[in-house]
Amino acid sequence: MKTPEIFTFGCRLNTYESEIIRKLVNNANLQNTLVINTCAVTAEAERQARQSIRKARRKYPQATIVVTGCAAQINPQQFAEMDEVNLVIGNEEKLQPHTWKQIKKGNQTGSNM
Repeated sequence: MKTPEIFTFGCRLNTYESEIIRKLVNNANLQNTLVINTCAVTAEAERQARQSIRKARRKYPQATIVVTGCAAQINPQQFAEMDEVNLVIGNEEKLQPHTWKQIKKGNQTGSNM
């Protein structure tokens, strides 16, 4: 996988934000990156996000997996403790171009919640 992939869970707002994230990730030229935009409306949505993260790691073992969205904002530790996850980004940071540019540079300090 070279082209970044975005997985979206939840509402129309997440879908809209995922398209912004897609543009930011592409502009930062982040290859081999998966972004999981989570939802916290139901426990099932969070379960599905965790399941997708595990599945993505199996499918793309060398990818950088970034988790963001409401579930990641509310309970960042839950996702940060997953072996499959490389980085957890807050809701405010996910829509800022410099966040993705810092990941490209390998400077993930400060972006991880």
